[in-house]
Amino acid sequence: MILTVSIFVLAYIVIASEKFPRHWVALIGGALLILFGILSPMEAFSYINWETLGLLAGMFTLVSILDEAGFFSWLAMQALKKFDYRPVSLFVILILFAAVMSMFMDSITVMLFLSALTLQLCKLLKIDPVPLIIAEVCAANTGGAATLVGDPPNVILGTTLGFNFADFATHTGPISAVAALLLLGMFYLANRKALKNAHDLLTEETINEIEALHKEPLHAHLTRIGLVFFTLAVILLVVHTPLSEAIGFKVNAAMAALIPAGLALLVMRNNDRRKALLKVDGESILFFAGLFVLIGGLEKIDLFEQLAQGLSGVMNSGHGNLVMVLHWVPGLASGIVDNVPLALAMSYVLKDLAQMPGAPALALMVWSLALGVDIGGSLTPIGASANVVAYSFMEKNHGSIGWKRWLVVAAPPTVLVMIFASLSVLLKGHFGWF
Repeated sequence: MILTVSIFVLAYIVIASEKFPRHWVALIGGALLILFGILSPMEAFSYINWETLGLLAGMFTLVSILDEAGFFSWLAMQALKKFDYRPVSLFVILILFAAVMSMFMDSITVMLFLSALTLQLCKLLKIDPVPLIIAEVCAANTGGAATLVGDPPNVILGTTLGFNFADFATHTGPISAVAALLLLGMFYLANRKALKNAHDLLTEETINEIEALHKEPLHAHLTRIGLVFFTLAVILLVVHTPLSEAIGFKVNAAMAALIPAGLALLVMRNNDRRKALLKVDGESILFFAGLFVLIGGLEKIDLFEQLAQGLSGVMNSGHGNLVMVLHWVPGLASGIVDNVPLALAMSYVLKDLAQMPGAPALALMVWSLALGVDIGGSLTPIGASANVVAYSFMEKNHGSIGWKRWLVVAAPPTVLVMIFASLSVLLKGHFGWF
């Protein structure tokens, strides 16, 4: 047990340090568990959640096709033009854009292109980009809580514990949407003075400069392919459970994403196919694979069963207390450590908790935990993958931000939104709608 926990903690610390590629750290950590005989190769293989990896691979592929087509830049520019480049409108649009797009695709991808676009626009409009990009990250993490595919922790919890796209959209979706609007209001109040000053400096010349920087043509053929099959994937993710019952053949979440992705690649030209595949985030897929093995080692030594027994003491003091502990403790912890391994670890804990007499419904615990780790991940630059992407981009292209400034900007709205989400989950439990 000591060796297994030591390997896991060491891997965790190295991942959080950002000094080494996290996918190599996770894979090496998993390999050490096999090397020291804690897991056999077959056990390590069995602990990998292939449904999660398949879902991520399929959605990453579809998003990379749309990215290669220039669809996201085009869509953002159309939104900006519609509101005449007014700084306040841009502020609102970009934050809402981050929240809405993160409901349907990985927030890493959203922040990759949105960080670049936001930095360029802020330079031209003479606006400090740091508060806006942090607001976008918070909105992306909050919006991602709305659906199964919106944030990696949801993918893990859903595929591991048996909840589908429709379950998340129904139960975390409304809470996430209102929380995103609350975030928007709080960030607007904090930045309204800077936005007003930028509006006074807006000129026709500035608008022409923005348009000159974003004249990339939209690849119509690739866009059609990407949108058709992306829409098909979302539909299949919504209906794959009743579809499985209707046809008598199990269609899981991985198949719902991989089948449209495979069909999209088949109908693409060779050169376009190669470019799209090169953009797929393979490192994240490898990171997840290694992480599943690391967490499997902790499961092998029954660590999660012991943690569940510890939480059962909280359960005895009332369902509401346990639901709140599941929201706040992992939620705040996810601001310190990456919320992906945290969600994976907690999925095992929930499995054991759900088997105990008198436990709250598994669904209610899942909604509380998902909202906690998704929203709480915004607290620091390393709390979630979207944070790391945006923070690294800004450090490289704009200048040092620092943890202190991130905390000052992100922590107050994040904590307030977590309070709203926790009260919403308590109400769901009170009315029995979960």
